[in-house]
Amino acid sequence: MSSHSGETVETGTAHLLATRAGGVLTLTLNRPEVRNAFSREMLEGLAAMLDLAASDEEVRVVVLTGAGGTFCAGGDLTKLAAGESIFGPADAPAVRLASQKALQRATVVRLRELDKPSIAVIEGAAVGAGLGLALACDLRYAGASATLRTGFGRLGLAGDFGCTWALDRLVGASRALELLYLSPPLTAARARELGLVNEAVPDERLGAHAAKVAARIAAVSPDALRAMKRHVARAHDHDHASCADAEAERHVRLLESGAHREAVRAITLPTTRTPTTSGAEES
Repeated sequence: MSSHSGETVETGTAHLLATRAGGVLTLTLNRPEVRNAFSREMLEGLAAMLDLAASDEEVRVVVLTGAGGTFCAGGDLTKLAAGESIFGPADAPAVRLASQKALQRATVVRLRELDKPSIAVIEGAAVGAGLGLALACDLRYAGASATLRTGFGRLGLAGDFGCTWALDRLVGASRALELLYLSPPLTAARARELGLVNEAVPDERLGAHAAKVAARIAAVSPDALRAMKRHVARAHDHDHASCADAEAERHVRLLESGAHREAVRAITLPTTRTPTTSGAEES
């Protein structure tokens, strides 16, 4: 999926592109020569852009996609094969660990906790940590060319970038373990059946479809969107009654908001009647 038109936002690295238009901040992973595998620069740029999204009131929705017809292959296999890591030198495991924890928190955890909606637009591969990045978004739309795969077991690894946590919540423990143990390549249609993506869309329509969804969400009150996301997050570890109480508390506050009042007026006020072309009054 190509970058959306709009105002260019400086990310600090060529490995991540950003544009802003109509309240939508589009972030494009940009290492197509290695299927948009992670680099430290890419992750640091993504962290900075998520900080921007959180603080900029003009940003209503974050869209995450990849350049060159692929989403993200996760770890860079050329570096892994050489025993290298983007997180630090091989002889300093404590440095690697601290760096990876910090970058995971600043990217996938930040996406999950961001109080604004996020959308992953997936073409081609979404594998390993790249899959974890897509699963950290609120919504996911996949093109017909998409292939989703855990990929960790084939490398003698167990998962990172929040992938196991997200899989458990999206498909349940047994299915999550099956996807991790066997690492089957999932088509967009199969991923939709499992609940990993919201919709499978032909590649040629994917960009327009995601843009339409993002625009519709951007038109909703930011306070309402923020509350929706918090309510759903609360549902994972609170009982029904306390969740209903929290909904009521927020509902009462939102009833007093200008956005609610304007929305109600727009729905309930009668539309202006258009005169007939002949100029005669309607009976």
